[in-house]
Amino acid sequence: MMPTESSQKSIILDVQGLTKHFPIRSGFWQKVTGWVRAVNGVDFRIAAGRTLGLVGESGCGKSTVARMILKLLEPDSGKIVYRDQDISRVSGKEMKPFRRKIQIVFQDPYGSLNPRMTIGQSVEEGLRILGVPRGRQRRDRLEELLNMVGLSADSADRYPHEFSGGQRQRVGIARALSVNPSLVICDEPISALDVSIQAQIINLLNDLQQRLELSYLFISHDLNVVGYLCNDVAVMYNGYIMEYAATETLFESPVHPYTQSLL
Repeated sequence: MMPTESSQKSIILDVQGLTKHFPIRSGFWQKVTGWVRAVNGVDFRIAAGRTLGLVGESGCGKSTVARMILKLLEPDSGKIVYRDQDISRVSGKEMKPFRRKIQIVFQDPYGSLNPRMTIGQSVEEGLRILGVPRGRQRRDRLEELLNMVGLSADSADRYPHEFSGGQRQRVGIARALSVNPSLVICDEPISALDVSIQAQIINLLNDLQQRLELSYLFISHDLNVVGYLCNDVAVMYNGYIMEYAATETLFESPVHPYTQSLL
């Protein structure tokens, strides 16, 4: 059952019965001999200005869910409803305006940045898509985005390899924010960072949410982080949502044995 508090607020994302199975092929003719049932009828909601934590061990289907929401993978069945608009079957061209509203922060900050582009060029891609004119207006907006994530304006001319992991993740966040999204999917955004840096990124995400009224889908296997940042938690195992509750309720009185073992 979905948390009632979220249902009372404006729902920004409503995922209903989302399913994705991948074929297993073998032999010379690559015949289908089985299926990997990555996601099996997943349901959850994210209210405006709130954070849902999607937790579970590696391989449970969390990132597959994220890719389907972004339409990087097509779901086999189910609905993805963004602000009352079903985007489950929209084409790539029709999806373009929704991509501005739904952004992602990747797990690997270095792998998600083009090493041949400066930080400024990477972030400016979003400004170009938004139609921000070249010149002073675009430079001012770029400086504002970098300052927003705790980077100086002169870092715009540097390349990704010149930054630490935490700084590169800040760049990834700035790039996601460049198109003014309302929903940000954070796919294990701190798991590749040093423990000393993780708290800084979590606090930054928290501050940005309050300042910009963002909603987050926060994918993680770290329950300590989820307990600090998220309003609601969905526990995923083997493609299924095993338990779904408000964070405080789930931590104080978990119902499912799998949730209890994770805690």
